[in-house]
Amino acid sequence: MDELESLRQEAIHTLSIAVATDRLSASQLESRLVLVRQAPNRATLDAIVADVLPSGGYTVPVGLTASARDHTLAAPVEPADLLRIATVFGSSKRAGSWTVPLALKLQVVMGELTIDLRDAVFGADVLDIDIRVIFGSLILIVPAGTQVENECDERFSSSTHSTRSSKGASPIGLLIRITGRVVFGNIDIKERRPSGERTEPSKWMRLLGMGQKD
Repeated sequence: MDELESLRQEAIHTLSIAVATDRLSASQLESRLVLVRQAPNRATLDAIVADVLPSGGYTVPVGLTASARDHTLAAPVEPADLLRIATVFGSSKRAGSWTVPLALKLQVVMGELTIDLRDAVFGADVLDIDIRVIFGSLILIVPAGTQVENECDERFSSSTHSTRSSKGASPIGLLIRITGRVVFGNIDIKERRPSGERTEPSKWMRLLGMGQKD
């Protein structure tokens, strides 16, 4: 990698942090990335990022994770209205038996975030997920039989929905609606049965009183 290309990567890194810390919008990032690719020298690159460089340097906001971390809640609790999860320059995962909020707001910047819902407990039959993925990857694992509506705005990105592990599963009455924006990233949606269970009803079905024997 030559020096100019290295400087371009540094500029992209700086702009990505600016988006993660709300100093720059996703649409502004897209336009500046074009300028970064076309920049002929260091001076031009410095000018592109000058207004998003705070004098004291960047401080990662509370809630942003920069390293791998597994989150497992042992028992159901009253669901929160909204939960924000963000990953910047790292890998993060939430899985196990945890109480899902009524809405999720997810942000991934140059990293990977896994949200595993197959063993989770839901407080409603509809879950709204708002996402923002920039140069990153979001893996969403949902209970087998979930209806998923992906309405994200995808720019230079891709999305997949795999049902290989949920063949034969009946609808469970859970709807997950995904909205937001993905730029130079990808969303991978996977339907899976509860871990360790194959014939018993899922926690979601038990919560609704479904799948129980008379």
